[in-house]
Amino acid sequence: MIRKDIKVLKDGSVKTYIRIMEGYRPAPGKPPKQRTLKSFGYLEDQPDPEAFMREVEAYDADPGNREQISSNKMYSGQNRLYNYGYKYLESVYNLLGISDFILQYEASGRFRGKYSIDEIFKLLVLLRLLAPDSKRASAQRQGAFYGWDPQIELPDVYRALDHMAAFSVELQQQLDGKVKELIGRDLKYAFYDVTNYFFEIDFPDEDGDRQRGVSKEHRVDPIVQMGLFIDQNGLPVSMSLFPGNTSDTMTLQPVMLDVKKAYQLQRLVVVADKGLNSSKNIDFICNNQDGYVVSQILRGKKGKRYHEALFDENGYVWNQEKTYKYKLFTEEYIGKDKKGKDDVRQRQVLIYWNKAEADMARRKREEKLKKAAASCKNNAYGIKKGSQEYVLEEVVDSATGELEAASKKVIRSVNLEKAKTDALFDGYFCLITSEMDYDAAKIREVYGGLWKIEQSFRIMKSDLLARPVYVKTKKHIQAHFLICFVALLIARVIQHAMGKKALSVERMAEALKAANCKLRRGGLVELDDVGGSQAFVKRKNKKGELVDTLVFSGEDEVALDYQFIQKTFGTAFYDVLVKQEAFGRFLKKISLKL
Repeated sequence: MIRKDIKVLKDGSVKTYIRIMEGYRPAPGKPPKQRTLKSFGYLEDQPDPEAFMREVEAYDADPGNREQISSNKMYSGQNRLYNYGYKYLESVYNLLGISDFILQYEASGRFRGKYSIDEIFKLLVLLRLLAPDSKRASAQRQGAFYGWDPQIELPDVYRALDHMAAFSVELQQQLDGKVKELIGRDLKYAFYDVTNYFFEIDFPDEDGDRQRGVSKEHRVDPIVQMGLFIDQNGLPVSMSLFPGNTSDTMTLQPVMLDVKKAYQLQRLVVVADKGLNSSKNIDFICNNQDGYVVSQILRGKKGKRYHEALFDENGYVWNQEKTYKYKLFTEEYIGKDKKGKDDVRQRQVLIYWNKAEADMARRKREEKLKKAAASCKNNAYGIKKGSQEYVLEEVVDSATGELEAASKKVIRSVNLEKAKTDALFDGYFCLITSEMDYDAAKIREVYGGLWKIEQSFRIMKSDLLARPVYVKTKKHIQAHFLICFVALLIARVIQHAMGKKALSVERMAEALKAANCKLRRGGLVELDDVGGSQAFVKRKNKKGELVDTLVFSGEDEVALDYQFIQKTFGTAFYDVLVKQEAFGRFLKKISLKL
């Protein structure tokens, strides 16, 4: 198309500027725009205007010239990269009914803003998987998606966080209903654990949740505690937040009450590690007619009651290879009823030993002893958690050589006695349960699912970058972790659909981030190759699992992962150049096969 622009120059003269233009649509559903194919200059400056116009008309009529982009420049938007990989995540977001839920919230009268909470929430959730960052940085990336232009203002993002906190519990309940409908969920027993997330601030809040506590990462920054329930499939059920100075054991009771009430559970069997095993929690669970499967410490005073059974070889059942043994017995113990009176109860105790775990514990201790010896020799100090736990410090009188508390001299040596005692417990574990009908295999099977919640915490911290937390108000903190919770659920739902060969969240995100395209003239979309990381040759280990070797296979790992994602979603699209209409139809068909 020939365009003639009348321009008034600085000297007052009027001239006609001639360009060849082309119409295009920037994205599906967006109004058409125009861009310049070639600029010819001013008509009045030509020695032969008629010949000049014939040249312009000839250029416009030649379709081959549509491939020339002599006037295109970088940063003009004509070569911009758009991500369409987000569409896979968006389809799960919609499958879980999140948009419908938020629209109902907006229509309920609790929201009077002119912005879209759903658009903001979706942007923050999807970017938490694709490119986790602060809320400010996430808002800056809103123009990076094909066919989606949210038009979000940063102040509205922070306003929306208050509403997200307000519907946090309701949304978790909505998601539970959708998971039951789509996948099925049996909450006869659920896994619970607690972790914490730090804030890079100097001082804790005076009356807020950001408090100093026992950090899982041994940090001194203020933290917030998060309790998480997951189901047998590893899908998150609910999350709760507590001030950072709240003990792990104190989080279980209020969360159990909330979960049972919110999800209308008659009886719940809680599976947890030794950090949540306290007499008060056990009494609370039993007094509410619920059950438990928890690990029990064996060392020290807390485990002393089981030492006789532990070291008595009578009663152990061995496997054929002599690499595993277990002992299951019933014990009576005295708990407290709701009125604080003694209540005699029964439970099962499973003690088992695993040779592989014993060998690992021995090797770790030997390494610590070497470091402890070096530490004593060099007079170096460290945290008690590491090799320093095997460093014995004795205060002596320099004159007499006798132990004396008031002396200023400290003699440091390797604590071989502690190492000898610790070696007695290598490879031994203990589980206790209220479920009297469970056999040894069932107890281990139920407790064995706890690794999924530990993996979920690692995903939130490492892949979703849930910490450090940059927001500060109580509502904004609640909203931040709701966003992380929903992002985790979306990733877990996709992994569930993938089955035993499920990709890690890291590799899933890497493949979806590489699914990019560019808009070309004539309503065309050019898709980039999805790839960028060489794959390794795989082989089976002793357990029959496929593991990477050190040899490159000649294939692209990201490309293989993307193909697997497309298969999981029931799609297959590999054209490089395609009409927008056809590409739009492909994107609409993306749907997770559960």
